[in-house]
Amino acid sequence: MGALDGKTIIVTGASSGFGEAIAIACCRAGANVSLVARRRELLETVAETARSLNGGGSGQAMVCPADVSDDDQIHAVVERTRATFGPVDVLVNNAGYNVTERSIADTSAEQWRDLLAVNLTSAFVFTKAVLPEMKERGDGLIINLASRAAMYPSLLAGVGYSSSKIGMEALNIVTNEEGNPQGVRACLFNPGAGNTPIMERRPVVPGPEQKARMIQSEDIAAAVVFLASLPPRVHIDVLSMMPTKS
Repeated sequence: MGALDGKTIIVTGASSGFGEAIAIACCRAGANVSLVARRRELLETVAETARSLNGGGSGQAMVCPADVSDDDQIHAVVERTRATFGPVDVLVNNAGYNVTERSIADTSAEQWRDLLAVNLTSAFVFTKAVLPEMKERGDGLIINLASRAAMYPSLLAGVGYSSSKIGMEALNIVTNEEGNPQGVRACLFNPGAGNTPIMERRPVVPGPEQKARMIQSEDIAAAVVFLASLPPRVHIDVLSMMPTKS
């Protein structure tokens, strides 16, 4: 028996980094997982890994290529997930990226709009798509992968990225205000520096020793499985994680 047996989970940004590890870990724990990202070939590789590590368990992995900046594609993912696995139990809003330009002066308006579309607006559209069924069912969990930039916005994280993550904090708060009375929970998960491909976009890319001290993808995945396995009576509204050694 897996900790997430029978649960239907959508993971966005599942082709690499945190999302890849989350999708694999949830599948291994018995969940039926929809893997969402733009590049089908990368998703197929992640899905195959999840299946191979599942060891004949009940969890399944389904590839759902989609551009999360497109509302219609988001709705198509949710409908396909429902049709294949049943009602959505857990939504993991993980999709996100950053740009090399971090200051107001260097960040273009187009970069600002694109960052908010992927990092924040997609989380809103996915939430809007699954929240009514969760409220009607009286149960459901939405995990919003943000960042400690939501708590401490900075030039290092960048004006666009920091703003998108603070926006996710607001989305999480309002989701709980709407959903808690009907048993729906939202958790804002704020990791510190993580060893993922997004680090390659820092103005100064961290070296191997720095990356080894960072939070690893499997650490994030373990925390998500923990959150998703808690009973409905338990609500963790904010989870902050940081490397022990900075």
